[in-house]
Amino acid sequence: MNFINFNELVNQINTTLGSFCNEFGTKRKELAKLGKSPKKGILFTYDTDKGKDWAINEGGGIEVQYHIGFVDNFIRYGLGFNTQYVPFANQMTTIAYMQPFMNSFLEQEAKIREILPEYSFIYGNVEQLKNPIDNNYVLFGKSQSVVQKSDSYFIEDKIFDEIIQDLKNQFEAYQIIFEHKNTYKKVSMDIQNYLNILNQKQQVILQGPPGTGKTYTAKDIAEQMILLSVTENKKKQKERLESTDQFKLIQFHPAYSYEDFVRGIVAENKNNQIEYLTKDKIFAAFAKEAYKNWKASTEPKEKVAIEIWVQKTLDDFKSHLSEELENSVDKLMITSKAYINRITENSIRYISDAWDVDGGVPNSDIIKMYLANITTRQQIIDNKELTKSTNSLATYWFKILELFRKYIADKNLKPDDEIVTIAEKKYVLIIDEINRANLPSVLGELIYALEYRGEKVESMYAIDDDNSLVIPPNLYIIGTMNTSDRSVGHIDYAIRRRFAFIDILPKIIEGENFEHELFKKVSALFIKNFDEYVADNTIELKPSEYLSEEFRPEDVWLGHSYFIKNGSDFDLRKKYEIIPILKEYVNDGILRQSAKEIIKNL
Repeated sequence: MNFINFNELVNQINTTLGSFCNEFGTKRKELAKLGKSPKKGILFTYDTDKGKDWAINEGGGIEVQYHIGFVDNFIRYGLGFNTQYVPFANQMTTIAYMQPFMNSFLEQEAKIREILPEYSFIYGNVEQLKNPIDNNYVLFGKSQSVVQKSDSYFIEDKIFDEIIQDLKNQFEAYQIIFEHKNTYKKVSMDIQNYLNILNQKQQVILQGPPGTGKTYTAKDIAEQMILLSVTENKKKQKERLESTDQFKLIQFHPAYSYEDFVRGIVAENKNNQIEYLTKDKIFAAFAKEAYKNWKASTEPKEKVAIEIWVQKTLDDFKSHLSEELENSVDKLMITSKAYINRITENSIRYISDAWDVDGGVPNSDIIKMYLANITTRQQIIDNKELTKSTNSLATYWFKILELFRKYIADKNLKPDDEIVTIAEKKYVLIIDEINRANLPSVLGELIYALEYRGEKVESMYAIDDDNSLVIPPNLYIIGTMNTSDRSVGHIDYAIRRRFAFIDILPKIIEGENFEHELFKKVSALFIKNFDEYVADNTIELKPSEYLSEEFRPEDVWLGHSYFIKNGSDFDLRKKYEIIPILKEYVNDGILRQSAKEIIKNL
């Protein structure tokens, strides 16, 4: 087949596709929820005046695209993801438009590759889909070479037929991406901005008056960051977030302490005896998981592969020791004086009948000793990467290392040949009502660690003689703070400068389920310029004459969630939720006495 230029190639492809163009247009109209009918007989549109070397399906500027290009005597075609277009005014960024389609591809990639086994990334790569930036392009498809003649181009008929068949075959994958995307809501420009701030600062606090959806917003941010999409259904969102080990949510309260949040001593019943053990609490345990992933993702692939193998082998070895302990009549001696007495999640513990206390070698030290190929007791003493306890009690640890090596030899175990690539994952911790706790007391040394990610800090408690803690760069913290709650403690400057503070303010919710008029009447108690704010939420709020001059409307204005009808009797909500809060505001001096009459007439 011959063609003179790219325009003629596009026309021939449209003509050859025939009725498929109409089938595609009708389905795209349905998927994109469009009102107007597509043009008949056209799949690709090409503007000859602009002289481009590529074309996409009609209307595909802010969607997954049918793409075809002609560059350097190669025809490149497939499914395109483009963030190069100018976004529509006052709507969303190009990334916000395209990311739901990119996320859908990523979540359905295995299925798509089954449908299109010969397709690959021929422009851009999968990392650009995971972390999109402006003015970027990714093409998942194929490339076919073309022969250039003196005044035209030539492509074999069988290759042209292959292109036509591929374009038809990829329609199923196109629909899968589009339909999957339609189950999620678009990432709003606000959420995208919050994500950008969180990625840069690594910890933010969403602050605002009651009822503005701060916790919902925090979960939306977490879901987008971890799972690359946000669901409309809150029940489904809860299930998605709880199904991943990359998400935690905790709520602070005035009695919350460092020992509740970071690390502390707990009492456990062991064989009818009470033992006091130091345990990682929610933050330290979560940070440890994030650190493992971050460290593995930044190390050479070969090193990661052997470390994963050693960790798995050590787990098997400890299971083996646990069985021996359970079934043993005699003690599992490691020297003439000391013996293994129990296996914990973090260590192998030993004891001697002549000692008052027991000791233990951490999993991490066993792995380090094995990887360092330690063969003498002195090498343990000299190794500064090990804990001080391991250095000082080298005889016992060397014996345990020998037991581990013997187990490997007896089982004839060898590292896997496969080179493992570990991708960095993002971990998100939401701290609801973060300002209700005494933050300097709860955070302790973490105040320093928040600023110096990846560096060790020393905890006041040690586990297996190791008191170090690390907050890795892939752990993100989202706090929420009710600005109207004056009963809570002040956030001091040292903590404040480590967080970015984002205002989450009341807003109009479109739809029949929102009590618009009541929201407007209540809002008039806090701001004068309600209509201006609705038209442009970036303007400065003008305090109402009913609001005490000691307060900012941004801190106390009653939020929109109170005015959403959820199927129950809304009059009950007004009577038992909205009006009582407003009356309390009057009693607390937030609203002036002149507001009483308006509240009474609500």
